[in-house]
Order: sequence, then structure tokens, then C-alpha cells
Amino acid sequence: MFGMGFTEILLIALVAVIALGPEKLPTAMVQIAKFINKFKTGIADAKSTLDNELNISEMKAEATKFKSQIEETKTSLAMDSKIDLGLKDIMNDDLNKPVVVENKPTEEPKQEKVSFKKEDNA
Repeated sequence: MFGMGFTEILLIALVAVIALGPEKLPTAMVQIAKFINKFKTGIADAKSTLDNELNISEMKAEATKFKSQIEETKTSLAMDSKIDLGLKDIMNDDLNKPVVVENKPTEEPKQEKVSFKKEDNA
């Protein structure tokens, strides 16, 4: 405990009994215990407050990062909406025009007439 061995604690207790006397020693020990308890509670409270503050600062940093991402997205969307390539007009023109399909007459291949008659060559 606190880097002290049993003999050191016994020596401190012996000095406390001699200095305070047996009548005042129990009340002094109670007051010392209350002080140590308050000190531990204060340290724990300070630690939790510090942890909360660190978490709050981390959350603020994250919120700032997300806010900047949202702003970048807004600006990029605003720029995209300003650019007009005329695609809507082209699509509307194509949809409104009737489609005309030209039917070209197909040419039939020329066929030679073949006859199976015997010709007399005389």
C-alpha cells in the first residue's frame, strides 16, 4: 500500500497513538478515512469530467467534418444543376418526332432459267 511495507505502517500507527493519545485516535482515523474517501471521489469525478470533455471535443471534430462534407456536397450539386447540356431539349425533340421507317424494295436475285430439254444440234 503506497509503496510501504507492514513495518512502516506499524511505525506510523505507533507514532499516531503516541502523538494523539488513545482518546483522539479513533476520531482522527475517521476524519482521515473521510478525507481519503472525498479525495478518491474528487479524483474519480475529475477523471469522468475529463473523459466527457475529450469525448465532446472528438464529437465536435466529427460534427465539423460531417458539416464540411455536407457543404461540399451542396456546392457540387449546385454546380451540377447550373450546367445545362441541353440534354432535356434533345430528349424532348426525339420523343416528339414520329419515327419514319423507309421500306426499300428488296431486289430479288436474278435467276437463270434452266431447261432440262434436250437440244438437237444438227
